[in-house]
Amino acid sequence: MKKFFLLTLLLMTICATTFAAEIQPPTISVSGEGFVEVAPDRAVITVGVVTRDKNSVNVQAANAKAASSVINAIVALGIERKNISTGNFNFYPTRSGDRNSIDGYEATNSVTVTVDDLKLVGKIIDAALSHGANQVNSLNFGLRDKKIHEDEALRLAISDARHKAEVAASALGKTIVGVRNVSINSSYVNAPRNAKLARSMAEDSINAETPIESGTVQCAASVHVDFEIR
Repeated sequence: MKKFFLLTLLLMTICATTFAAEIQPPTISVSGEGFVEVAPDRAVITVGVVTRDKNSVNVQAANAKAASSVINAIVALGIERKNISTGNFNFYPTRSGDRNSIDGYEATNSVTVTVDDLKLVGKIIDAALSHGANQVNSLNFGLRDKKIHEDEALRLAISDARHKAEVAASALGKTIVGVRNVSINSSYVNAPRNAKLARSMAEDSINAETPIESGTVQCAASVHVDFEIR
C-alpha cells in the first residue's frame, strides 16, 4: 500500500511538471541598442622624449633633463603634479648599417598628463614640444563620470528591445505578458582619438597654438531580451 501511494505521488508530480512546462507562454527574442553622445570633459595626453648620443651616460642625462623640463613647463600651466606621470622608459644601443657594431645609444621616455580643462590641451602640447618633447604619442578624450551615461545607454537599449518586441507581438496578434531572460552584451565608451592631429601638431605648434577639436564621446550598450507573449 505504501509503495502504491509513493508511485502515485511520483506520477502526479511528473504529470504536474510536464503540464506546467507545456503551458509556459511562448517568447519573442529581440536585441536592443542604446547610444548616448556627450561632450568629453577629460583629456589624456602622452608625449614622448627621445634622445640619442654616442655616449650612453650623455643619452640618459639628456633624456632626464628634457623630461624634467617638459614636466616643469606643464606644471607652470597650472596642472597639478598628481595629474602628471612618466613611464615607458627605454634605453638601448643603436647599430650601424651592417648591424654588427654599436654606433650610439637611444633613450625614450613618456610623460602622460590628465586634464579636465580641455582649453588647456593645446597649451600643454605646445609647452611639451617647446621644452624637450619631440613626439606626441596619443591624445584621447573621455569622461570623468561615465557611469551616468552608460546607465542611460542601457536604459535606451532596454527600451529599444521592448519597442521591437511590442511591434512584433502586435503583428502576431499577441500581447507581451512578461520577461523570461535578459542579458547585457556590452557597455562601453567610445572616445575619439585624434591621431591625425597628433601627427601634424609638432609642425603647427611652432607658429600658433595647436588647435583641438574634442568632438563627442559615445556611450553604448546592447541587450538581448526574451519576452513572454500570449
